[in-house]
Amino acid sequence: MPETKIGRPPKYTEAQVLKGIDLVEQAGDPPTGDTVKKIMCAQLGVPVGINAQSLDKEVQRLLKERDRDRRDRLVAALPPATKAAAKEIAIHLEKAVLDHMAEEHDHLRSSAGKRVAELREDLGSQRAQIRELLLQVDEKDREIAALEGARHDLEQRLATASAEVDLLKHRLVDLEKEQDFRAQMFRLVKETLAENRAC
Repeated sequence: MPETKIGRPPKYTEAQVLKGIDLVEQAGDPPTGDTVKKIMCAQLGVPVGINAQSLDKEVQRLLKERDRDRRDRLVAALPPATKAAAKEIAIHLEKAVLDHMAEEHDHLRSSAGKRVAELREDLGSQRAQIRELLLQVDEKDREIAALEGARHDLEQRLATASAEVDLLKHRLVDLEKEQDFRAQMFRLVKETLAENRAC
């Protein structure tokens, strides 16, 4: 029977499709939805309005089913010794395939294990390099902090020295003023003494 579909039922029977396939093959053409439709409409009284695409699905299903039935009949007709030999061959083939797959699987596991070990070693090396770089960064941070501290100390000492220089400058100015005053006093005393002697 054609496949069950939602919508209008097909206007042909499975027997008509099988007969159409047979007629198409007798004519030497490949059975398709189009070729079977033409034969069915021309020779089997099927309406022209049938869907060739839906019919093609039915044709392909029936062809597969026919091939499967043919193979089943051929296998059923084989002598028991041939069937036993086929089973023996299948057992040997299965064993050979499983042996090959087991070897491949073992090889893949071994390769994967080596690769994982290499990656772990690389990872360990990279981690060691990262630790070394972090230590270097910490050392540089300490050096920078020490330099910052030294710069700060120098700035404080410079500020102190600048203040002392300013103080010394003022003191020097005061001393210079005092020296001028002494010189003026000394001159005045000298002049006074000279005047007193003249009298």
